[in-house]
Amino acid sequence: MTGGASKPLNGAGRPARVHVHRPPRAQKVGTVRSRQQAQGPRDDIRQLGDLISIGPAMMRDFELLGIRSVGQLAKQNPQRMYTRLGRVTGQRQDPCVLDTFCAAVAQARNARLPAEQCQWWYWSGKRKKQEKGKDANR
Repeated sequence: MTGGASKPLNGAGRPARVHVHRPPRAQKVGTVRSRQQAQGPRDDIRQLGDLISIGPAMMRDFELLGIRSVGQLAKQNPQRMYTRLGRVTGQRQDPCVLDTFCAAVAQARNARLPAEQCQWWYWSGKRKKQEKGKDANR
């Protein structure tokens, strides 16, 4: 290369393209974003196993409940899933299973959920606070 600023070259000896990230355009007041924009990445791309707090045991529970996709999971009620799982297995489930269902459903509904809310223990704390409030009102 001769004098002046050098540019990186691609394999063909041409200047490499540089991708510049541009922030999204500001929306006009009153415009409606598409469902995909509101939720982030498409549900058909994310797999149940990609969700935070979901391991092999929870995948088996989803299988028992007939839930096979993030889209299906997004339509579920965590409390009903918990009750149904107890009936299907014939065993009382640990309350942490309910908390994990809450975390999973929240992630399925919102791909951009804050990281803290993707963890099952966030939902444990929330459940325990609600239980404390109920006990105080008795």
